[in-house]
Amino acid sequence: MKLHRIPLIGLLLLGGCGVPQEQGQKMMNDIAKLQQRSQMFDEQAAKLQKATSEAEMELGRLRKLVDEGQNAIKSSADLGLSVEKLKVDLATITGRLDDLQTSMTALNKSFTDYRAQSDIKIEQVVNATTNQKAPPIPENADGVYSQAQQRFNDKSWVDARRLWEAFLARYPQDARAPKAQFMIGESYLAETRYANAIGAFTKLIDNFPKSELVPDAMFKNGTAFYALKYCGDARIYFQELLRRYPKTEWKRDANEQLKKLQRDLKNKAVCQS
Repeated sequence: MKLHRIPLIGLLLLGGCGVPQEQGQKMMNDIAKLQQRSQMFDEQAAKLQKATSEAEMELGRLRKLVDEGQNAIKSSADLGLSVEKLKVDLATITGRLDDLQTSMTALNKSFTDYRAQSDIKIEQVVNATTNQKAPPIPENADGVYSQAQQRFNDKSWVDARRLWEAFLARYPQDARAPKAQFMIGESYLAETRYANAIGAFTKLIDNFPKSELVPDAMFKNGTAFYALKYCGDARIYFQELLRRYPKTEWKRDANEQLKKLQRDLKNKAVCQS
């Protein structure tokens, strides 16, 4: 949920939607704090964008130097230049270029993870403010799970997650718990919130290691990392999927993804790492 809608929710809370004034004020205060944090995240994003732009300019300058150096080496016999010195200079410049690219990738990945965690916290608080208006959660496992699936089918992703999270909290030993965790990841994928989806699928892999859905979660994580341009992480997931589950139904798709990754790994427009 985007933060520019939060003030409207606050007005509804304080304007007579069944929430006591004192409770509504507390919710408004919580939302105000989140807005301040969101502003901080936006400032961080602006700084990251500036750093990325400066880094890209530096990369362009270094690439130009590399090209000039390589051309100079080719014509060094005519120009009387020292080939060995140029080679050393080129190695130094290339090393700086690689370090800079690595730093840019780390910055982008760190911010993506940071923003994903922020989005989850914001969603949890906003959900808390709307619980008074949301339909009550059923009192039995079948009812909660069924209602969550219905919300998912209706593309009400936030409501579906709220119900599946309630299901997991109330019935962690239920045989459908791994599926509920998996569907939380699917709902994030439906919103193209790939970092959040990775967190949800990873939780399934960690908390339900014997579930038959683990191969599915591993494949989904691979595709999500690919979408975020973290191709090295994507390749690890696809390779590990094939190693652990050589007969998985994802075998063909995983192999096709690995072939694509092999072509894309050196393309910085597609792969940041």
